[in-house]
Amino acid sequence: MALATRKSGNAHNKSGSDLAAMKNKYDNNKHLNYVGFDEIDSLLYQIQLLREDIDELRRYIVSSELLPVVSASGLPISGRNLASGTLYNNRGVVTIVA
Repeated sequence: MALATRKSGNAHNKSGSDLAAMKNKYDNNKHLNYVGFDEIDSLLYQIQLLREDIDELRRYIVSSELLPVVSASGLPISGRNLASGTLYNNRGVVTIVA
């Protein structure tokens, strides 16, 4: 099954020193100063749920359920003259023809 298109947009458009300033505030727990405000609490709660979902996805992805052992021994050893998307054995690394 292919990955669906991302539904969420960007939370901000900060970059460079502006992004570094945001990170610095987070690293110094500035956001915790606002715990207790209903609007902030609900956002922090949702962010925590998202983090738990992402952690669960990571756990699932790295589990043996999705990482079967694949042998490259039966694959061609060169990508020449192969169709795009075909797998081949590139010195022991399974590679996809671009």
